[in-house]
Amino acid sequence: MKLKHMIATTITATLLSQGLYANTGETVTTVKTEAAQEIKAPVVGGSVIGISVATLSTTGYRASKLLKSNVYNQDGEKIGAIDDFIVGGENEVSFAIISVGGFLGMGDRLVAVPAKLFTSNKEHQIVLAKASKSDLEALPAFQYAK
Repeated sequence: MKLKHMIATTITATLLSQGLYANTGETVTTVKTEAAQEIKAPVVGGSVIGISVATLSTTGYRASKLLKSNVYNQDGEKIGAIDDFIVGGENEVSFAIISVGGFLGMGDRLVAVPAKLFTSNKEHQIVLAKASKSDLEALPAFQYAK
């Protein structure tokens, strides 16, 4: 029995020293990512073909959070609400469709305003500077193509 135990110990020691046996507690593989980060991973078998870690970040606003948001002028007066967006061929929002007029959601109408005219303020409100409710109501009505 002692002979079998000695042989098993010798084989295990040989495999460990040759790097053929994976000990999941040891970190022995270093992989460099595209971002020049080093990731140390335990070897558990198989072959590492390649690992890619990418981070995508952008600035802007989520359309789902902007829809139905109120639009204010530079004086903080509510002048309408965003009803929709039109995305142009340039893959950019070209127009915001604003709901104006009406009362309690009835009698309102839609107008199109170039998206580049909008800004935001420190309260993170959508601002259409130098505009009034009557300015928006004076715009021609926007109609969707069928």
